[in-house]
Amino acid sequence: MQRALSWALSILFHAVVAVALLNSVSLPPLSPEELMEVNLTEVPEPQPIIPMPAPAPAPEPEAAKECPDVLPAPAPLPMDKTVVLDDAAPPEAAPQPAPEDAPAPTPEPDVIEISPSKTLPPEPAPAPEPASEEDLAEDGLPKKIYVRKDGTVHRGAEARFGRAMMGDYFSYSSKEFSGQFRAKDDRIISIIDARNTKYGRFLIYDSKNKTLRRLKQAFGKYVYTIGPSVYADEPVTGSVTFLAKDDRIERFILVTDDDRIAHYPVKVHVREEEVAFDGPTGRIEARFSRPPYDEGHAGVVVVHGPECADPGMVQAFTRTLSMHGLAALTFSPRGCGLETPSPAGTGELAEDTASAFDFLAAHPSIGADKAGIWGSGPGVPAAIRAAGQASPRFLVCMLTDALDPAAMPERAALAGLKLPVFWLITGRETAKWRPLIRTLEALRDKEKRAFTIVIAPAKTSREVLQAEGERSSWVEQVADDHASLAVSWINGLK
Repeated sequence: MQRALSWALSILFHAVVAVALLNSVSLPPLSPEELMEVNLTEVPEPQPIIPMPAPAPAPEPEAAKECPDVLPAPAPLPMDKTVVLDDAAPPEAAPQPAPEDAPAPTPEPDVIEISPSKTLPPEPAPAPEPASEEDLAEDGLPKKIYVRKDGTVHRGAEARFGRAMMGDYFSYSSKEFSGQFRAKDDRIISIIDARNTKYGRFLIYDSKNKTLRRLKQAFGKYVYTIGPSVYADEPVTGSVTFLAKDDRIERFILVTDDDRIAHYPVKVHVREEEVAFDGPTGRIEARFSRPPYDEGHAGVVVVHGPECADPGMVQAFTRTLSMHGLAALTFSPRGCGLETPSPAGTGELAEDTASAFDFLAAHPSIGADKAGIWGSGPGVPAAIRAAGQASPRFLVCMLTDALDPAAMPERAALAGLKLPVFWLITGRETAKWRPLIRTLEALRDKEKRAFTIVIAPAKTSREVLQAEGERSSWVEQVADDHASLAVSWINGLK
């Protein structure tokens, strides 16, 4: 009872205090007219608005910059000296011989569907229901999708349009996988279409690490794995995941055990086309490769030798040249298109090379003052003979292990070369060319021939050299440093 009485007295006391405070505050009363009056004469001047300065654009990080499509050529080479590049022996790896009883390679399908239609398991068909007029197609049949054992049959304009779009725009040739890819660390990675060769698959060649591996298809159509050596697939030491844009392969993701980070090499899309020109015995089919952009670049007719070579391996070489700003025209020797190939000799190859040079010199994007001949390996003797018939602006002779020094012309024929010649001596057996080098140096120093001699021993590992064999040498020729040297010399010609 006492507690309730104290609460009531406390509330009464606070109420009395609040009323006293309200009565002590007095405000002058305002009439409604005074509340509606507004003084429009005293308008404060607006403060000027000062715009904030635009922030300076942040510098683009180095990792986000794309590499140029054409690599810059290095400084010109000296024309009166013999250049010997570093020939330090690379670290040797355990030899990995090719399997002797390996079955013949089965070519992969040329066209890959990105989203193939799937076959569903058979199900009991439900009882047909009468379809309304809105559910009927133009031909009077229902707009449904019937699932059968042999595939999916679509009805309706929408389904037909979808299948046509998927077939026309979302399928591409597997040849798109091959090409030259450039990474941010100045690494050139070549994907070579060697499915019709002894390798039986796509090859990946790293020009920086000088490694050669075969790609094994792993998951879907885009993911391939890399093994520890050329002919071994296990254990997996890396992977390549191709990334498509529309119907073209633009780049891939490279992950290997050797690197801590993933690389994203970008494909260099050189311009390629099928052409034909008149030869001594009729029309000759050829392949023409040009740099990605611009005109007015130099060009060469590439002579790889009288033997028949796989077009995918030759294409890898010409793409490397075009990536460095050099157009390349290639053709197969006579007799290579027959059921039983019987290639012609050096004389016939030289005649066809001279005809190919006439076509190249007349091309509007090249011109006679920038057209030359490139002899590679066994093709050097034919290139030298064709140079005497066609009078090119320059000649490149790339001497490799696949060429026998006894097949080279005599001193008199070499002395007749009064045009600039770039002698690139490479491979693992450069010592066998010492007599020829002494002859070339004597012609250069005494008879003032415009010979530039570069000795570039192959830095490829023993594993790659054994995988190539005695006559292949194509992977070695794909190396972009050879193309860079040649383009540097060509651009230095006056």
